[in-house]
Formats: sequence, structure tokens, C-alpha cells
Amino acid sequence: MENHRRRTQVTTSDDEDEQEKEEVLKLPRPVEDAKPIGEPLKYSRKGKSKKWHYDSFEFNGIQYTIGDHVLFKPEEKGQKPYAGIIKDITQGNNGNVVVTGQWFYRPEEAEKKGGGNWKSCDSRELFYSFHCDDVHAEAVMHKCVVHFVPQNKQLPKRKDHPGFIVQKVYDNVEKKLWRLGDKDYEDIKQQEIDVLVEKTLQRIGELIDIEPDEALDDGEDQMKNKKKLKEKKCFTS
Repeated sequence: MENHRRRTQVTTSDDEDEQEKEEVLKLPRPVEDAKPIGEPLKYSRKGKSKKWHYDSFEFNGIQYTIGDHVLFKPEEKGQKPYAGIIKDITQGNNGNVVVTGQWFYRPEEAEKKGGGNWKSCDSRELFYSFHCDDVHAEAVMHKCVVHFVPQNKQLPKRKDHPGFIVQKVYDNVEKKLWRLGDKDYEDIKQQEIDVLVEKTLQRIGELIDIEPDEALDDGEDQMKNKKKLKEKKCFTS
């Protein structure tokens, strides 16, 4: 994932302006530049590196706010868009608007510790992660919907609630998968996950509890169970 997104990543070194210019040239030229909205919430750093932090920005007539789930332009044609959550919005002395994106991983993008990648059993599935990068706001394509669903809950029907599905958390350092309800994260990270699950339930309503033998067991989940009818294996650890 780090290599895949190198072209859109914003540098923060002393040669930031020159390196940033070089990186931006590799991206598709936007119709217009992103503009922050309202007064800055705060500022960080000093001198040439000073940055102002905002709650929202506008790009191509659409307003984006911290916490929005969005798709980002991929680095190459033919690649699927990157998905992430906007965690911060800043503007530097050069006028460029930058967003901090917390990334989702598609199963086929997530590397296993022993090598290889996970296979996707459902086009809706994403893995949540705590991996963040700074990218230019013009890389944002549009908003998207992501449902956070614990394994003991029935998945929402695609027709009634279109959008991506998250049931697992990917550790991009240890290259491991965890379930949303494993409770093995730092408290602040677990609170973050709990809030996202609660927002999903508020948006789509209560989900039906499923029987224990239908829940995740030894690496299996509801998405895999659907594929069992086709005798297809996936999500092995």
C-alpha cells in the first residue's frame, strides 16, 4: 500500500515545496483547486512550514468535511480507487490544500505476514486500518458509504444499503487481520472503531443477530460462507 500510493503522498521535508511540485505533476490535472471553507480551527508549525487546519474544504462544487468517507484517484489507469477517511484538512503557505487520509485496504491490496495477499469474496469488502498519509485534496474523487458490521450481525442487503462493508481491521505493520470486536487495540483505537460501528447502526438501523456458528470462526465469515456454495476458499491466515 505504501508503494501504491507514493505518487499522491505529500512530503514534509525541508525541500517540501520542490518535492511537492514534483509529486503533483504526476497526478491528473484538476479542473480547479481545492479551497478551505471557513476560518481555520488552529495552526501548527512555524515559519515556512506553518499550516492552518480546517474542518471542511470545497472541490469541484462539493464540500468535504473531516470524517467523510471518500474515494481517492489511483496512481495509474486501470487501478481501483483508494478508499479512506478524511482525518485532517490543512493549507500551507503555498496555498495547497492537503488532507490526511486514513486508509481502507481492499483484500487483494493487503499483504499477509507470510507472503501473498488476501482474496476478496465480495466486491463490497474493505479492511479498516490505522495507516494514514497526507495527500493533495485534488486527489479526492467523491464521497462513498462504508458500513462497519460486527461478525455477530447480519450483513445489510446490498440493494437496501449500497456501500462498502468493513468487518476486519488490517495491521499494515504486522500484516495481520483482526475482527472489529476483538478488543485487542489501544483504548483510543477501540473507541474509534466503536464509534464507526455505532454510526453504521444509526444510519441503517439495528441489524439481526446471527447464530454463533454463522459468525466468524477460524478465519471464516459470512462473505466466505456465501462462497462455500461454489466450493471457493478465501481469507486464510
